[in-house]
Amino acid sequence: MNGKVILVMRHAEKSDDPLDPDLTPAGYARAQRLAQYIPATFGNPKWLFATAGSKHSRRPIQTLEPLATQCHLTIDETYADQDYGALAHQLRKDDAFDGALVVVCWHHGNIPPMMHALKAPADDYPDPWKRDVFDLILQVKIAKDREMPEVTKVREPF
Repeated sequence: MNGKVILVMRHAEKSDDPLDPDLTPAGYARAQRLAQYIPATFGNPKWLFATAGSKHSRRPIQTLEPLATQCHLTIDETYADQDYGALAHQLRKDDAFDGALVVVCWHHGNIPPMMHALKAPADDYPDPWKRDVFDLILQVKIAKDREMPEVTKVREPF
């Protein structure tokens, strides 16, 4: 693989209760299915990033936990939700991610600015990300010889 492949996705389903920091049963079911779907569709990831947990949400971490278990990886949860720019910069510039599949699970409100920070073409991702969309993965391919990444929208079949 020439360059990097980053899967950017929203956490799985949440409840309508703004005080509930966890996934719903449907969200946990999606997370379990993603643990099979991502390796089967894109290959095994080497890196997993999720928004740092807070009293308001552990959903991105919970979404990636089954995948982390399946692939024997740890989840990097050191970036706060608003630190998407720092993560995007690290993913673009750090050679450690070359030739590797990276999965990033974030909150929907900051996915569009994260995609902008990754230098993705504005028409290639939803902005704003709709509140009811939990089944979209943005496959971002960053080639060494191109400034702008190639983005493919992938709908989960479940």
